[in-house]
Order: sequence, then C-alpha cells, then structure tokens
Amino acid sequence: MQTGYAFLIAFALALIITPLMRTFAKKVGAVAQPNSRSVHKVPIPHLGGVAIYLSSVVAMLLSHPLDATAEIAVIVGGGVILVVGILDDIYDLKPWQKAVGQVLSAAVVIALGVSISFMTNPFSGVLNVLGIVAIPLTLVWVVSYENLVNFSDGLDGLAAGIVAITATVIVFASYKAGSYGIPPAAAAIAGSVLGFLPYNFHPASIFMGDAGAMYLGLALSVLSVQGLVKSAVFMSVLAPLLALLVPISDTAFAIIRRKLSGQSVSHADHDHLHHRLLELGLGQKNAVLSIYLVTILGGALGLVSGFTPIETAGPIVVLTVIAVFAAANRAGLLTISRKSGRSQADQSPGGQR
Repeated sequence: MQTGYAFLIAFALALIITPLMRTFAKKVGAVAQPNSRSVHKVPIPHLGGVAIYLSSVVAMLLSHPLDATAEIAVIVGGGVILVVGILDDIYDLKPWQKAVGQVLSAAVVIALGVSISFMTNPFSGVLNVLGIVAIPLTLVWVVSYENLVNFSDGLDGLAAGIVAITATVIVFASYKAGSYGIPPAAAAIAGSVLGFLPYNFHPASIFMGDAGAMYLGLALSVLSVQGLVKSAVFMSVLAPLLALLVPISDTAFAIIRRKLSGQSVSHADHDHLHHRLLELGLGQKNAVLSIYLVTILGGALGLVSGFTPIETAGPIVVLTVIAVFAAANRAGLLTISRKSGRSQADQSPGGQR
C-alpha cells in the first residue's frame, strides 16, 4: 500500500511541478544552449532535476518508507548533489570540481549510515564483514551510479526511462530479498521520473540536467545498497546492475575505446550507443525505445538470475557479458568514428546533447 501511495504522489507532483520549473528556468535563463555535441538544436530549460527531487522527496516523506536511513540519505545526500548539479548546469564546472561535489555527496551518504559494511557470500551464505574497506567501496559505488545515470542522459527521455525501469526493478527485487523498507522509496523515484517523462520525451521541452541525473544516480545507489547489497540474498544486486547494463557497458566501452586510441578518458566523442543508433537512422524516439527494451530485458534477467543459485546465475551473467561485448564490437562501439575526431574535451559529460 505504501509503495503504491509513494508512486502515485510522486507521479502527480512531477506532472504539476515540472512545467512550473520549466517556466521558472526560462525566466532566469537556466537553459541548455545547443553546441557541437548537442542533439537538440534550440535552447531547452534544464532545471527538471529540481522537479524530480521535490516530487520524490515529498512522496517519501508522506509515504514514510520503513528504512529511515535510506530515506534520509537520499534526501540529504541527494540535496547536496542536486546543488552541485545545478551549479554545473549553470556555470559549467570543471571536471575536478564536479568530482569533488560527487565525493562530498557520497561522504554525506556514508556519514548518514549507508555503507556496504557487510556482504553475504553467495557460495556459502556466510556473512562477511568488510570493516574499513566499506567506506571507499561505498564511495566508489555512489559516485559510479551518479556518473552512470549522468552519462546515459544523451537523448530526450533516455535517462528518465532507464531510471524508471531500474527503480521499478529495485521495488520487486527488494521485496523478493525481504528488504521491505526500500520499495516505497524506490517507487517514489520511479513515479517522479515517469511524471517528468511526458515533458522530457522527444521532443523535450525540459531537461533534468546534471542535477537531476546525478541525484537519481545517488538515489539508486543508496536504495540498491540498503535493499539488495546488504540483504541476505547478495546476488539480488544483479537486478539493478543488469537493468543498468546499457549505461554500464556504454561507459566501459567508451573508456576502452579512448584508451585504445590514446585519448584521455574524459575526451568526448560521438561513439556512444545512442549516437550509433542515430547514425543507423532510428531517430531519437526509436533509439530511446530500443534502449528501454534492452533495459527491461536486463532488469528481468537480473530479477531471475539474482534469486537463483550462484551455479546458475554465474553462467547467465558471463554469457550476457560476452554477448554484450560481441554486439558492441559488431556495432562498432569499440572503434572511433571519423565524427569523433571533431569532438572537444568533455567539460560536462552528462546532460542531454
């Protein structure tokens, strides 16, 4: 019941608040200007992340998720990264400045009690306490999620849809893992992005910006730690990870591609999956819907493999990874296109472009 209320409240609020933020962003000049890497051709307001944050936070507070630690971490830590993202959206922060903000938000989350302090051995079922390793591991986990969602925000509605699907997967995975305090918060995240999506799907009238993308990444990281990583069924963490298969693999391929070509990892190119889909002539809507489908399939695979014995889940995951690399190589995601030679240093890797 709480889960349904959280979803409906967040969804309704996002539908109402998003157009208000769009109007406000236009008035204050908070708009994303087209550039050489942009997919959009006209200025678009980019304070949609504020609407997503407010909608999801109010829904959490009203639905009272049972996991207070996760709720407070998402609200406070999310508020920190939201501010960092807004500053980046408006002033175009340097990469190191954004990185400091991400580490700060992760530190706040850890200080509020969220950490990968123990894991259940999937082979023996024995609980393993991680000790001091928990802090750097959690920090990397949170920052990685922030960047994964941020990197995926490349087409109208892409990041919002991926997050909505992943948050929904966390709802079901948390229930199956016995972490009953997490589903309402995850449902609030799903509801907020789905309420935002009608304004963000192509042709978008507002962007979530780095603020929204990094907030959503932090929220997913916190919920996956509290609901899945630290649950009695550790392999359940495969559910959100496989749902995020597209941004995870796309980011990994970008790093490999740039290293093989002797470029900096932060060097921007036009060889991301969504760029290649556009080059194939799919158009923004079909490209985004194709990635939605892969995300749904990944999430479904994660829900199945995450709750099966490691002897079964292991081969499934390995075969999936091999298939992804084979498909990526065939699609040319590991090679540099001529168009990438005209790209510039990546000052702001996230955000729709």
